[in-house]
Amino acid sequence: DLRQELRDLELLATAGFFTLVVLVMFGLSFASLGRAVQPLAIPGMLWLAVAFVGTLTLTRIFDREREADTLRALLTAPVERVAIYVSKAFVTLLVLLGCCLILVPGLVFMFPAAGVMAERPLQTAALVVLGCTSYAAVGTVFAAGLATSSGKNVLLSVILYPLTSPALMWSLVATRALLEQHPDLPRYLAQLAALDVLLVVLGGWLFESVLVGTARGATASAR
Repeated sequence: DLRQELRDLELLATAGFFTLVVLVMFGLSFASLGRAVQPLAIPGMLWLAVAFVGTLTLTRIFDREREADTLRALLTAPVERVAIYVSKAFVTLLVLLGCCLILVPGLVFMFPAAGVMAERPLQTAALVVLGCTSYAAVGTVFAAGLATSSGKNVLLSVILYPLTSPALMWSLVATRALLEQHPDLPRYLAQLAALDVLLVVLGGWLFESVLVGTARGATASAR
């Protein structure tokens, strides 16, 4: 997946352009906000953009298997099923982090209250990585469950936001704590890291049954 993506840059280019458009819209819509109010709005801008880019990425992460009808061949490959889950989630995470490299500096440039992110780069990086990891861990499982039909991408968009809401909401809380320089920020990051571990383990455990069920459903439909 990484080799193919580096060859054509299709997903990265699409997600990057979408991030720029969303960032410009945020700037035009909220540029007049006072500095005191900005810490309430910036977390929503950041994670709403991540959610949108994540949906765009997850609806296409199994495109090659779906278009070439190679999902059953992927399942018969001599690799662990968990390795498939980790690889797909890792590609999704890399795309999200690449978009955050555009999104976070853009927010810092447009909103003075976001300057704390530039002043605390390590905490900001930890927050972004942990939040994006939780989103990718949940989304990859359900993208695999809907991998056999392009028409089901709409359904993925519908179910993905409610299922990723806990991770996004916790990321929102941690981002606001960062912007307000709250002393409990390390505790929030530790809890977000624990949530990541739980979601990754749970996703790896469910992935095989979800993917195998998808492949059997595709076989039955073909027959």
